[in-house]
Amino acid sequence: MNATQHPARRIRTALAATAAAGAGLAGLLGISGVANASTGHAIPNGYVAIDTCSSVAGKITYSPGLRTSYAKAQHAVLTGTTGGCNDIFSGPMSGSGTFTAILSGTASVNAENFSGTFTINWPSSTGYNPSNGTLGVTEANGVETISGTVTSGFDTGTALALQYVTTGNTGRGTRLHPVTAQAYVNTQSLSLSRNTG
Repeated sequence: MNATQHPARRIRTALAATAAAGAGLAGLLGISGVANASTGHAIPNGYVAIDTCSSVAGKITYSPGLRTSYAKAQHAVLTGTTGGCNDIFSGPMSGSGTFTAILSGTASVNAENFSGTFTINWPSSTGYNPSNGTLGVTEANGVETISGTVTSGFDTGTALALQYVTTGNTGRGTRLHPVTAQAYVNTQSLSLSRNTG
């Protein structure tokens, strides 16, 4: 099997079966959305999670640095290690991978609005090409939400989703000591989903 993509017929068959099962369960329960078993969160009707990673953790660096008092223009680099990855067709992926995003926008310690590009390097055991795309990052009530689209590489055309919280700061958020880095850990699995509707 070509490691960069699954045969089209296999994808259509598996997605149709998954979507039909989800739709049947939704009808049986009388609900409009179904929680995805591999990611543990609700996904829109018609979307099926193709690839997921249950753990993502790492660091975000900021330049010139975050202030507590007000938001200002920032450049940021998010790096992380992924684990517990799974493919809907081939099952668990052994080993770890990486998630990297290059961001720009306006941010403070307590709020941010970024856009940029990302690369997911899948565990080397899979042989999959990297997934590259564009994304946005917003913050609400201390939770950062990433959403985007894979534009090239493995799983091109899928929708990216991830949520995380920061767990530590380098710096105090003042003019003289801005926050130049933060540690983070995910609160929602990284997922790439395809619209089958």
